[in-house]
Amino acid sequence: MTIRNESFLRFNGDLSEVIAEINVDTADELPEVDEIPGRILHQGSTALIIKESRIAVLAGDSHWYVNGEAVK
Repeated sequence: MTIRNESFLRFNGDLSEVIAEINVDTADELPEVDEIPGRILHQGSTALIIKESRIAVLAGDSHWYVNGEAVK
């Protein structure tokens, strides 16, 4: 996984809440909202799933969606 870009929203304790754009090879590599050290991913973060040629969006329920279907 690679973080391409991120926008800081606010601090949540010792962690930064961010909206991020990330790259992953497969949907199995999509991170949980608190899986990236020092950050909490916020709703609206996006992920390019390279090997599947798809884009996933993080929803407010902490799940990743592609075209309205949960992928993780």
